[in-house]
Formats: sequence, structure tokens, C-alpha cells
Amino acid sequence: MFQVLSGQTIIMFLMILVGYVIYKTHLADHEGNRSISNILLLVVTPAMIMNSLFTIEYSDRIIKGLFLSILLSFLSHFAMIAVTQLILRKKSTDQEIGMERYLAVYSNCGFMGIPLVSATFGPEAVLYMTGYMIVFNVLTWSHGLIEITGETSVQKVLKGLMSPTVICTVIGILVVTLRIPVEVHLQRVIGYIGVMNTPLGMIVAGIVLAETGLGGIWKKPRVFLVTAMKLIVAPAVVFAFLVLTRRVIWLSDELFYAILIPAACPVATTGTMMALRYGKDYEFSAQVFVVSTLLSMLTIPVMISIARAIAP
Repeated sequence: MFQVLSGQTIIMFLMILVGYVIYKTHLADHEGNRSISNILLLVVTPAMIMNSLFTIEYSDRIIKGLFLSILLSFLSHFAMIAVTQLILRKKSTDQEIGMERYLAVYSNCGFMGIPLVSATFGPEAVLYMTGYMIVFNVLTWSHGLIEITGETSVQKVLKGLMSPTVICTVIGILVVTLRIPVEVHLQRVIGYIGVMNTPLGMIVAGIVLAETGLGGIWKKPRVFLVTAMKLIVAPAVVFAFLVLTRRVIWLSDELFYAILIPAACPVATTGTMMALRYGKDYEFSAQVFVVSTLLSMLTIPVMISIARAIAP
């Protein structure tokens, strides 16, 4: 696990370095980075979700497992949200508390989670992790949007749920469950666009780091508080939830860890992209992203090893 994790971290930081060089050589500025973020959020990520669903081979067992993973992922996210609300309480001076809560809940489940799940539990677990990624994107554009913007209204939620990511998720689920054939050239185009998700996300993070730097990070205790919430508290909450669930219904190891491993991953790059899109503290988001990614090389193996040792 550590070898896979360290390899993914090295690749991630090399791609971040590309973004850093892009900014320093004036190939992109802040406004250019915002444009890239919008393309990622509204075009590339929806394509990535659709492609992951289109490539699922239909079987009753797999589809049942996928829908169970979606249900458990929703419930595990709700548990993390509830705990985060208790610990990160809003005060009148906390202008970015919503961003902190978002970063403490939502993880880099795709780039970090998929190779870890694949290496430890195989391709079936990766299919179940698609359910976690679906929930991640739906909640990002509903609960996450409210937290980041600070605007709570039914209209805001409905607008978020009409985002391209959510619409494409619904289309993808209908295609899989109804076994609707997808024209091969269209599927390839969607796949080609979707694979840009990770490298463009890392480049966005690299440009933000080049623009803002990590200076004074040791004087920002909230960076380390949010990091601890994401890397320790969140997976502990999800583990407890899954153990309790396993006492009621049978969960295979593939399904159990397809939810636990992404919950233990560092913060999502989506936080930085959303901060750029909505004019929030993207510097703080990028700093938490870097710190949590580095520390996750220690915390993920420890958390998963503990879980495998004591899980029933």
C-alpha cells in the first residue's frame, strides 16, 4: 500500500510542478486558472463520471453492489458532515468556515483512492468506489456549494443539482441500469475528455501554489486542524459507521474498503477549484491540499492497517 501511495504522491506533485512552471513562465495567470477550473468542473468531471459508468459490465450482483455503495456513501458522508458541524462551529469572525468544513469532508477520492483500492482489493472494489465518487459529486454541488458560498436556500440547492456533473451522473446511471447502448465514438470522446480530470486538477493546484506560496503556513493552525479532521477524524467516523452497518447487513471486504479508503484520502482538489470559481480563499484550500497529501502517506497506511486488524 505504501508503495502505491508514495508512487501516486510523486506523480501528483510532478503534475503540480507543471502547474507551478506554467504560472512562473506566464503561460497562465489567475484568470486563466479560473477558466481552467470552470472547464474542469463543468465539462471534464462530468465526462469522467459518465465514462466510469459507461465502462461497467452489467450483472445483477455488480449493480446491486453499486447501488448499495451509493447508499452507504451517502450515509457515511452525512456522518462526516454531522461530526464536522459539531467540531468546526461557525463564529461571527469565521468567514471561511464553510470552506474548512468542505475540505474536512470531501476527499481526493479519484486520483488517490482508485489506485489504492485497485491494488489492495481488485477491480470489483473499484467498481463499487464509483458509487462513492457519484455521491462525492452530487453532494459537492448541493451541500458543498452551500458551505463554500455561504448561501443557504432551496434555489441554491436546486441550481447546484442542475449542474452538468449531476445531470451526467443521472444519465450514466440510467444507461447502466437500463442497459442502453452507447455509440462507440461518442463513448471514446467522453473517455478522452474524462481522463484530463486528474492532470488538469493538479495543474490548477500548482498554479495556485505558484501564485500564493506556502509562506507562513506554520502560523496557520487551522490548516493543520482541517488536515487532522480529514485524515484522522473522517476515516474514524466512516469506519465506525461501516462496522455498525456490518452488524445489520453483510458487506464484502471489497465494498467495505471501497468506502473506507477514499474517506481516508487527503482533501479534494475540487475545493481549490470551487474556491476559485466562487471567489473564496483558494490559498487556504491549496495549502490544506498540499499538507494533507504529504501527511496522508503516513496516515492512510496506518488507518487502513488498524481497520483491517480490528474490523469484524
